Amino acid sequence: MRYFLVVICLFLSAGIGWSQERVKIGFIDVQRAITESQAGKRAKERFQAQVKKAEGELLREKQELERLKADLDKKGPLLKDEEKRNLEADLQRRYVNYQRGMQDQQQELRQREGEMTGDILKELEKIVNEIGKAEKFTLILERSQILYSDQGIDITNRVIEAFNSRSKSK
Repeated sequence: MRYFLVVICLFLSAGIGWSQERVKIGFIDVQRAITESQAGKRAKERFQAQVKKAEGELLREKQELERLKADLDKKGPLLKDEEKRNLEADLQRRYVNYQRGMQDQQQELRQREGEMTGDILKELEKIVNEIGKAEKFTLILERSQILYSDQGIDITNRVIEAFNSRSKSK
């Protein structure tokens, strides 16, 4: 990817000598735009609430498993072998279900986070395109792909402001 950027920059700089058009390059820190925008903050709050709810459910199940194990450890020597095996098997099944549930919750939360982020990214892309066209940028790059740049070409704040004002009007 970096080689691609170098080739583009060389191409653009070579093109400067052939035409009188001015090359205007900007960049945006997409991650910062997501985390600092009002929509990004709201999405993070909603996501944190979902995480807290999922953690609460898993904690209750874990505590129940620990209680059952403690009961089995305490009553185990007094139980008949068959009863003890049945309780151990039940405890093992519940533990496996707990682990599956935990993995399912993690996967679901990752998916929800991706959906929330994806919606924000779509809107940010529209705004970047609008700013790029309105201000006649030749190229707008994502900050994570840039090793060095003058901060004067950072358009992140303008994108965040446009995004926030658009979010308020909706």
